Amino acid sequence: MLKILSLIYEKLALLRRWLYDTKILKSQKLPVPVISVGNLSVGGTGKTPITIAIARKLQSQGYRVCVLSRGYKRKTKGTIVVSDGKKIFTDWKSSGDEPYLIATYNIPVVVSESRYEAGIKAIELFKPDIFILDDGFQHYQLYRDIDILVVDATKPFWEDQPLPAGRLREPIETYKYADLFVINRFEKVKNKEQFLKKLKAFDKPFFITEEKFQHLTNLKENIPVKDLKGEKIGIFAGLGNNQQFFNTVEDLSKKYNFQVLHKISFPDHYDYPSLELSQNVDKWITTEKDIIKLKPETIKKYNIFALKYELKLPEEMVEFINKKINPKRK
Repeated sequence: MLKILSLIYEKLALLRRWLYDTKILKSQKLPVPVISVGNLSVGGTGKTPITIAIARKLQSQGYRVCVLSRGYKRKTKGTIVVSDGKKIFTDWKSSGDEPYLIATYNIPVVVSESRYEAGIKAIELFKPDIFILDDGFQHYQLYRDIDILVVDATKPFWEDQPLPAGRLREPIETYKYADLFVINRFEKVKNKEQFLKKLKAFDKPFFITEEKFQHLTNLKENIPVKDLKGEKIGIFAGLGNNQQFFNTVEDLSKKYNFQVLHKISFPDHYDYPSLELSQNVDKWITTEKDIIKLKPETIKKYNIFALKYELKLPEEMVEFINKKINPKRK
């Protein structure tokens, strides 16, 4: 039954692509270059960290960047300015957790059901040079200049199948719409040679990120992960792939000699209406996306810190993006 449903889902997804390819349904085009960051899978592949890393890198090169997002699971409707890059104007419930997290990195963010309307609003207010479309691979309503497909190397799309039998939002063949692949978690792959051989067969430019987990934050101060040495820790998360986060902390516990006593898994985009945790640990560790949803008194009571996820982009990837967007289209 699941295979039949997946086949139906696959045909509908391809039909939707075809309607836009043939211009029966039209994409709207902003007068500023758009970089889309997305994936084929549901759940966490690392899109938001990639979005943040690209935005910050372009900002460091002097570009005025703005991120456009739907604001998944936000409690509001319409077009909302989350941040102008200097000040955050909403709470996470009004913007959605991922747009709010992006805004904490001093990146302008606008959310809307219509990313085109969000872009027009941003142009009026910020005059950006570049838009980054967060989770945009399936948002054909907006024209993009660069389509980045993020791939979790531990769960590559070519080993999956469409919903509901698998985790793919679209059939494998839609990879062809991407201009480049960005590979996350490559260091976790056991047979790297075989993975790279498969990757090269798609005949797309690909770039491998470097993940770093060196700091923790409680939103007031940052501390080095190495300071956890000898401590007893609890971990919790509400991500699309909680196990990936748990595995990361477990690996760090071996490297820095601390002990993980508790693991608690919540659904993706969990709201944390209340939180009761054991107090028989020195600290609780969660993610940046989760800690922004917690009340300050809760963070203080349970001594909660978030593991900062730092991504290093290959310089070749930055050069590739620059060549695509510069000179800007007329």
